[in-house]
Amino acid sequence: MLAILPAAKAHKVRRGNFNIDIVFPGLARHNPEDARGLAQLGRFDFAQLLPGVFVGMHMHQNDEILSYLRSGTLQHEDSSGEKATLSNRKLMMMNAGSGFYHQEQIPENGEPVRMLQIFVRPERENETPKVQFHEFEEAFSINQWRLIAGHKQTNAPLEIRSKVRIFDARFTKDQTFESPTAETLQLLFVFSGCIELTDGTLLAEGDSLVFTTARTQFKSTQLTDLVLFELNENAYYIRNGMFSGT
Repeated sequence: MLAILPAAKAHKVRRGNFNIDIVFPGLARHNPEDARGLAQLGRFDFAQLLPGVFVGMHMHQNDEILSYLRSGTLQHEDSSGEKATLSNRKLMMMNAGSGFYHQEQIPENGEPVRMLQIFVRPERENETPKVQFHEFEEAFSINQWRLIAGHKQTNAPLEIRSKVRIFDARFTKDQTFESPTAETLQLLFVFSGCIELTDGTLLAEGDSLVFTTARTQFKSTQLTDLVLFELNENAYYIRNGMFSGT
């Protein structure tokens, strides 16, 4: 199975300095039982935020939330008392569980932020909330896949309480590469740049590809940042998260 979800199908929210494209990955395969989500991946928001943006304290419940920045910095504060500055090296995972509050802001003198906020469906509901941070040595993984988050057995830098793995990579122009895993449900998101499929189809910024074919091959036509989700349709997950649910 191979299906393209074009950027044009994202739900667009435009509020001055706050601009997000909400991607519902389930739209790629038209499943009436789960119209918006794709297995453990409930949705993800492709955000472009300008200085001065402030999102006040709000609740999440039964969502596994990865904050993945590629540019700018974001000031985080949450109900556990944690405060941190997120960047393209320092990423955050919020395991919301039974309930968790947080707020985010970009100072007026800050830089624009380009990021994904990713909502994954957990294995169990109402677990103990926690927040995790990891600072990578490098902001970008050049021409090779990097595991950034995954379930406990993967020893990923950030733990997701669900049978999911999330990879990223930055490919320079004219690189031919394959997906990092085989024979599983995957979604590839083009954060920036452009890639070419073996049949000549081009995927540009904001486009997604859902596929199950083993070791799918791609080529970068320019400097390109990618995020790849490895999902498991045979593993249990719940669908009552505030943002990741149906």
